[in-house]
Amino acid sequence: MAAGFVIGVDGGGTRSRAVAVSVEGAVLGEVGGGPLNVNTTESGTFAASLGGMLQQLREAHGLDASAAEQTVIGTASLFTSLGHDEAGRLCGGLLPADRLTVVGDVVSALFGATLGAPGLLVVSGTGSIAAAMDGDGQCRTTGGLGPAIGGDPGSARWIANEVLLHASAESCNGEQPTALTDLICAHFGIVSFQQLIPEVYSGADPAKRLAGLSQAMAESELNGQPFWLDIVRRAGGRLAKLCGPLLTGSDLANWPGVVHISGSVLAHNATVRAAFEAELAALARRPLSVESPRLPAAEGAALMALKALNPSRVAVAAARLAKRES
Repeated sequence: MAAGFVIGVDGGGTRSRAVAVSVEGAVLGEVGGGPLNVNTTESGTFAASLGGMLQQLREAHGLDASAAEQTVIGTASLFTSLGHDEAGRLCGGLLPADRLTVVGDVVSALFGATLGAPGLLVVSGTGSIAAAMDGDGQCRTTGGLGPAIGGDPGSARWIANEVLLHASAESCNGEQPTALTDLICAHFGIVSFQQLIPEVYSGADPAKRLAGLSQAMAESELNGQPFWLDIVRRAGGRLAKLCGPLLTGSDLANWPGVVHISGSVLAHNATVRAAFEAELAALARRPLSVESPRLPAAEGAALMALKALNPSRVAVAAARLAKRES
């Protein structure tokens, strides 16, 4: 059994990933598992998903998770850190509560993006959220409210909303079929646009199904149409505006002017990214660079665990982990 290690977990709404890291920053094992979303995953399923990953660490890598000196779990849809007792109950008593921390996944992702240094991260996938960390390690966020509250500005879900609104107006709710309504019908497997509402509202996981429409649009022959270019440019601007309060309201005196981005929308759509960078530069009024995260979110959670154990270990471990990723 390895001595002196921590565990970092990146918990998602569908899939999760856990990594065990030695106190020197060596990766001892990494595994994948099921959903760990504090708001949408049932408590029994949450514990089962976590238990499955801990079992994999034991069977595949000889690591007893209960012996980890600290464990940090970043979970989707959480804005505040859970207390030890609440975290222990959420995790079904699988880990010692006094060595367990549960935070929002954007916090652990930000820690991985910047290697624990002051900085800013913008995530845009199915949803969108921005987070900034100051020199004291304090995090502030904007966005991340989910599909029930506007679909998160600039996210794939938000883009899909805008596409559907345009299609509805252009076609009079499908009375005048267009190439766009044909694409929408093909994406959802329906015969006519009028069937969209019952299909979306009665189907499973509508947010992700709608978000997939934005990718279908981006890959279609319609991706040069003025209405689409207008939508994705506005998406980039909306994502930049998420950063506004974080740029002006945080102590980022030591921030090197790097904005980290992740998620399919910013990473894969050049038009969204260009609009994002232009609006961000106007808001910041200073030179900025836009880069990918230095480390994945699970490694970010592991660095947070190391910081809780001994802050002096973070820099060396972070450098070692970053070298492994490069």
